[in-house]
Amino acid sequence: MKKSTIHPIRIRFAQDIVAEVMLPKKQTGKVAIIASGLPSLPKGDFMKFLAHQGYVAIHPRYRGTWESGGHFLKKSPVRDIRDVIYELVRKKSVQDIATKTIVRISIKAIHLFGGSFGGPAVLLNSHIPFVKKIIAISPVLDWSKEGEDEPFDWFTRFTDEAFGGAYRLYNKKDWKKLINTDFYNPIAHTSKIDGKKVFILHAKDDTIVPYGSVIPFAEKTGATYYLKPQGNHHLHITHQFLWKKIKKFLVS
Repeated sequence: MKKSTIHPIRIRFAQDIVAEVMLPKKQTGKVAIIASGLPSLPKGDFMKFLAHQGYVAIHPRYRGTWESGGHFLKKSPVRDIRDVIYELVRKKSVQDIATKTIVRISIKAIHLFGGSFGGPAVLLNSHIPFVKKIIAISPVLDWSKEGEDEPFDWFTRFTDEAFGGAYRLYNKKDWKKLINTDFYNPIAHTSKIDGKKVFILHAKDDTIVPYGSVIPFAEKTGATYYLKPQGNHHLHITHQFLWKKIKKFLVS
């Protein structure tokens, strides 16, 4: 497909959630919803890649982060992604905030892409019938398994100090909900995860989110996985080698 310049439109879901949407040259019925890592800067490169693959690519900001309203971690990010899915399916359209234009969205299959912190947000929505496939990249599967380069206390302190108002908690103690409860922890909900929909990619040399939970998680859920010998935490899934594996899973 010949590449063309694609610009995102900005929309809002469920009152609080601001998202960017990139449209393909021609809609195919494929919708991709992206659950990003944390902390991270909102970027459009992956959205643009997906749009060139024929997807309507949607990148929501979790409640209480970046442009979205509300308080971060008051509600689970799983709920944020779920609210986007259900509103999109119900309306089959989005409204461009800038122009107030209504854009119709063709929906035949919704695919979820979640990286690192965003992994639980997509995995814990696998039961939704509209969700056909899930790609989890270096996902957090068990918050109790800390990485040597980003232990939990360092991760929360760095996010608070380096990103300021980008992540707005109602109470700083809400960070502890991640590690002390099953609030956002896939390993605690394996019986509710439809592994047939799930493909996990992880590097064995990941020092931020260790890969050790992948195999037991896959055995419990029936998920497909690929462990790359090297690549650390930031796997480039748009590279031909990995995207070929992903594409094969998406069409299976």
